[in-house]
Amino acid sequence: MLIKDVLHHKGESVVTISMDATTLHAVEILNDRHIGSVIITGPYGEVVGVLSERDILTHFQQSAEGIPVSQIMMPKDRLVIAHDGDTVEYAMAMMTEHRVRHLPVFEDDRLVGLVSIGDIMKAVASDLEFETKVLEDYIAGSQSIIH
Repeated sequence: MLIKDVLHHKGESVVTISMDATTLHAVEILNDRHIGSVIITGPYGEVVGVLSERDILTHFQQSAEGIPVSQIMMPKDRLVIAHDGDTVEYAMAMMTEHRVRHLPVFEDDRLVGLVSIGDIMKAVASDLEFETKVLEDYIAGSQSIIH
């Protein structure tokens, strides 16, 4: 399964906020939308970083003072990203290796989505469920044909 398949099921909506927004505003958005991270954008709408719950907690004392998210976000040059044509297994490996729970997804240089570890695990579970059903049908002698 490819990342673009995960985005197709999840949806390609991405929550973004300006790099000038306060961390309090970011926390309000995370809480209101029940999400774990937001994409931070620059003055022209370009991706400049990602802010996660972990970033806020790591800098809690500073973030409680209402500093701009640009001071505590993960900057673009340090982002771990995925491309829409990457496999789910690759995304899992990147998340594990870099200990991140959210991957911005790009098609060429354009942001097309954001996947979380939950999105990835849901896709893996779905694949395993399908494979299990196919094997059960095969063992039971079912004549169904898979295209």
